Amino acid sequence: MAEPDGCCRCCCGFILTLGLTTLFVWLSLRASKPTCSIQEFYVPALNRSSNSTYNTTIYLHVKLDNGNKDKGIYYDALNITLYYGQNRSLPIGNVTVKGFRQGQKKNADRREAVQMNRVSWDTATRKASNGTAVFRVDLQTAVRFRIIFWKTKRKKMMVSAVVDVNDHGTKVKKGITLKSGAPERLRYCRAPPWLLVVTAALFLLHLA
Repeated sequence: MAEPDGCCRCCCGFILTLGLTTLFVWLSLRASKPTCSIQEFYVPALNRSSNSTYNTTIYLHVKLDNGNKDKGIYYDALNITLYYGQNRSLPIGNVTVKGFRQGQKKNADRREAVQMNRVSWDTATRKASNGTAVFRVDLQTAVRFRIIFWKTKRKKMMVSAVVDVNDHGTKVKKGITLKSGAPERLRYCRAPPWLLVVTAALFLLHLA
């Protein structure tokens, strides 16, 4: 009677070990999306100390941080759209940044000059002189993660931020993080079940 009990304990121990190993692998393979922030936002036309009222260019510096320790990121083209005020139905300029690969725990800086149109600069200058002129930045792209030997499917990424600009033509806040309106649980990319099982099995075989 001792043999069936020993076999049962062995099977239970194996199942428990497999479950814990799968959980560990799942946690280690989970990837989070990069953090995007606006480091610089300069509007020469709103700078009262310079004679640049006819300069309709906005200079933009966007920083992208990959906080994953052992996962690279592949970016599709970054589509950046600018708006004046909160009206998203009337874009005033856009630019497309070429896609690229980013290593783990790395950051990337992209500096762009965006030509503006359909902006009432007299109104914007008056608002900046009395406080701040408000702009909005939308960034859209798709990302894939490199996890060990496998690339994930593309995950759409849409983030945005409001930028207040003063009468020096610069943004008021230092670093502005572009945020997504999606729930937090949708901002993560997980490895597929088959990869978890294979990795867990290889790990157990290594321990055997």
